[in-house]
Amino acid sequence: MSLSQNLKALMNLNLKREEKVLDAIFRSSFLNLIARGFGYAKHLSIAILLGFSSQTDGFFMALSLLGIFLIFADVFDSIGVPQLVRARLEGEEEFKKLAGFLMIFTMLLSFSILSLSLLLMPLILKIPAGFSRDAFQSTETSYLLLIPYVFLNFYFHHFGALLRSIRRFTAYFIGEFIFSISTFLIVTLGLLFLRDYKIIPISLSLAQLLATVYMFYVGKEFLHVRFYLDDQVKKVLNHFLQLSFLYGVFHLYILVDRAFASYLGEKAVSALAYGLLLASIPKGVLKLENIAITSLSEAKGSIEKLNFYIKKIILLILPISVLFFLFSWYLTKLLFGYGAFSHLDIDLTAEAFRFYSLSLPFMFLWPLIYRVFQIRERLNAVSFVAILGVIANGAANYVFVFVLHLGIAGICLGTFFASIIICSTGYQLLRRLNDDQLPIT
Repeated sequence: MSLSQNLKALMNLNLKREEKVLDAIFRSSFLNLIARGFGYAKHLSIAILLGFSSQTDGFFMALSLLGIFLIFADVFDSIGVPQLVRARLEGEEEFKKLAGFLMIFTMLLSFSILSLSLLLMPLILKIPAGFSRDAFQSTETSYLLLIPYVFLNFYFHHFGALLRSIRRFTAYFIGEFIFSISTFLIVTLGLLFLRDYKIIPISLSLAQLLATVYMFYVGKEFLHVRFYLDDQVKKVLNHFLQLSFLYGVFHLYILVDRAFASYLGEKAVSALAYGLLLASIPKGVLKLENIAITSLSEAKGSIEKLNFYIKKIILLILPISVLFFLFSWYLTKLLFGYGAFSHLDIDLTAEAFRFYSLSLPFMFLWPLIYRVFQIRERLNAVSFVAILGVIANGAANYVFVFVLHLGIAGICLGTFFASIIICSTGYQLLRRLNDDQLPIT
C-alpha cells in the first residue's frame, strides 16, 4: 500500500471492527514505521544532546535490570491471546469471563512486581559489578524513576492482548505509537532545556502513562473483574509460570550482556544498547510475532504455518542482516554521528551493531517457535532449551570477554551463539513432536 492509501485507511479505520491479518500487517507496519522513526529520533536526541557517558550507561543498565520484571508483563502477549481466542470461539460470555479474570490477575501481578522491584533493589543493583561509582549512582536513580513505567506496562499489555485476540490490531499499535511519540517529545524538550540524563527514565514513565490511559479508553468495554477457578484457569496460571522464563530469554540475554559490559569501561553499556537498537530495527517495525500469534493460534500451532513464517523471515530478514553487518559503521555514522556523539561513540556502537546484526533472523524465529509450543501446550521441553540458551550466553560471554578479550564483539557473538542453540534445538523438537516421534510433557 502507498503512503496515501495507508493514511486513508487509518483515517477511515473503525477501531471497534475486526481486521484481516493481511490488512493489519500493512497498517501496523505503517504505524510501527512512524513509531520507530520517533524511537530513532529519541535516541538521536540523546546522542546529540548528551552523547555516551557513565550516566547513560546507568540508564541503560537500569532498564535491563527492570527487564527482569517486564518479562511478566510481556507474557500477556503470549499467554493472553491464544486463551482469549479460544474463549472467543466458544462464545461471548466465555470471552468476557476470561477477560475479567485476567484483569484481576493483572492487578495482583502489577502490585506484586511493584513491591518486589523495591524490596529486591539492593540485591539487583549488585549485578553490574564492574561499574564505577558514578555509573552505579546513575543506575540507582534511573531504576527508581523507571518503576512507574514497569507498573503501567502490565495494564498496557493486558488490554493489548484483549484487542489483538478480537483482531483489533491497529487499535493496539496506535497505543504503541502514542508511547513512541510521547517519549520522543519529552526526551527532546527535556534534554534541550535541562541537559539532565534523568529526563530519559522520566520520559518512559510519563509516555507509558499516556499510552496506558489510551488503552484503557479503547478497551473500556472489557474493564471488569471476574474471579473464578476452574481447570482452564489453572492451566493458564501454569502456562504463565512456564512462559515467563521463555519470554524472558531475550531480556536475560540483554541483562547478561550488559552485566559483562560493565567490566569494559565507560560507554560500553550504552554502545551495546544502541547497537542492539539498530540491529533490531526490522523486528521493531514488523512486529511479526504480535500478529502471527493469532493465525498460529487459529491453526493450532501447525508446523506448516510456522514454516510459512520462517520462509518469509529467511527471504526478508537474512539479506538485511548481511547488509547491516557489512555497512554497520557507515549506517551508525549516518544515523547518530552528530553533536555530542563522539568518534569513539560511533566506533563502539558500530561494533555492537555489526555483530548483533548476526542474530537478527533469530530475533524473529525464537518468539514464533516458543509460541507454537505454548499453543500446543507442550512447554516443559522448550523451557529446558531456554535455560540452556541463557547458560550458553553467559558461558560464551565469559570466554569471549575474559579469555579471548574480544570486548564488545565478544558479547554480541555470545548472543549469536546462544541464539543458534535455542532456535535450532527448539525447531527440531517441534518437528519431532509433529511427527509423534518425541513425547513432550
